[in-house]
This record gives sequence, structure tokens and C-alpha cells, in this order.
Amino acid sequence: MRHGRIDTTLGAALAAIAALGCIIATAPLYVHHMNASQFGTAQFAQALVPYVGRIGGALFALGVLEAGLVAATVISTSSAYAFGEVTRTAHSLNRSFREAKGFYLILIGIAAVAGALVLLPGFPLEMVVIMVNVIAVLTMPPAIGFLLILANDREIMGPHRSTWWLNAMGLTVGIFVTTAGIIYAISVIFPRLF
Repeated sequence: MRHGRIDTTLGAALAAIAALGCIIATAPLYVHHMNASQFGTAQFAQALVPYVGRIGGALFALGVLEAGLVAATVISTSSAYAFGEVTRTAHSLNRSFREAKGFYLILIGIAAVAGALVLLPGFPLEMVVIMVNVIAVLTMPPAIGFLLILANDREIMGPHRSTWWLNAMGLTVGIFVTTAGIIYAISVIFPRLF
């Protein structure tokens, strides 16, 4: 439990730092009134070079690459884990390939399909990213709700049951994410409103 808390805290802190880094790194484009919709993913790094230099542009490109690798790893692993839960088969990175064949095949398969889609010429990657984010944000509130129910279950959690302070923080995050998600989804679906 202690290691899980450390891992979660560290992961959340690093994700927040990375998000702030992206906002700060792209601030020069906003200050110079550049329209972000005219750039593809790789073009952001090139557009930043005149304002933050080649090293700054390269660091931004590395950050985008790292974010993509983390996302691909997390999505394929969590999908394989969910498959293992549903089929009641071995599903863990702590198991060997022989013990958890289905888990590893799903994990590798999803990563391979995602990699193949990225390589398709003319595939609308920006639209896919936007739609995935909209879906993720809109499905986050129920996930937080179920997580709070689970964290407060005496039978499952025992002495590790969530405190009122953690419940209040969870509800606050849930409300904030829900509000931000709805605004984001509306801005993507109806861009003329914003």
C-alpha cells in the first residue's frame, strides 16, 4: 500500500510538471498570436525554435515523444489488464509470458495496431487525439465515482478505507474534471461558441 501511494504521488507530480512544462514551452506561440490549429504535432517544436532556440525545440519534441510512449504503454497495458480481469486469466507484468500469454499478446497487439495507425499516410492523428481526450475526460467522472465507492468499502479496504479528507479531495477533483471535460467537449464539438 505504501509503495502504491508513493508511485501514485510521484506519477501525479510528474504528470503535472510535464503539463506545466508544455504550457510554459508553448507560451511564446500564444504571446506572438500564432494560431495553434495550423500546426501538426511535430510542427509545434519547429515553430518554437525562433523563440526558445534549437535546444528548447528539441526538448519540447522529446517531451511530446515521451508523452506518446507513456500513453501507448499505459493504454495497452491497462487494456490487457482489463482483458485479464474479464476473462479471469493471468494478467500482470510480474508474470512470465508463459504464465500470462493472453495478457502479453493483447498488450503487444494494441501497441502494434496503434503504431500501424500512426504510420498510415494522411491519417487524421490530431482528430484522433482530440476525440480520445474528449472520451477520456467524459468517462473520468464515473471512474472517480466508482473509485470513491471502492475506497470507502469497509469489507474491501478494511483499515485503509478512505478518510473524509480524501473523499472531499476526490469529490473536488471529480467536479473539476467533469466541468473542465464538459467545457472541453463543447469547445471541440462546437468551436464557434468559444
